[in-house]
Amino acid sequence: MQADMHNLFPAIGAVNALRSNYNFVMMDAKASASFGSCQMKIRSRKAEPPSHARGVIARTYLYMEQSYPHFSMSRQQQQLMSAWDKQHPVNAFECQRAQRIEKLQHNANKVVKQRCIDFGLL
Repeated sequence: MQADMHNLFPAIGAVNALRSNYNFVMMDAKASASFGSCQMKIRSRKAEPPSHARGVIARTYLYMEQSYPHFSMSRQQQQLMSAWDKQHPVNAFECQRAQRIEKLQHNANKVVKQRCIDFGLL
């Protein structure tokens, strides 16, 4: 799982370390970003990513749950990831990235692939 390229993204190390494995949530609009210009919010062992990252995060979590039977999300996390997937559609870059990883790793992120087909990006 840790070496699965569909699950690897560049991240600010300090932010990633502080996020740990906290659940994602939607926080109060008044909550300010925890890291200056980085719009990630972490409070009370919960995390809210910036809007532009939510769709990618959702599709990664959905892929991981589909691909690794021992990885499972709570019902609340599944609902949030499904909502973020719908609210933040794939873009051409995400589709190209998934195709490149599929060629190297020899497996598809079926969640992203289906969304790319649905949106006419493949």
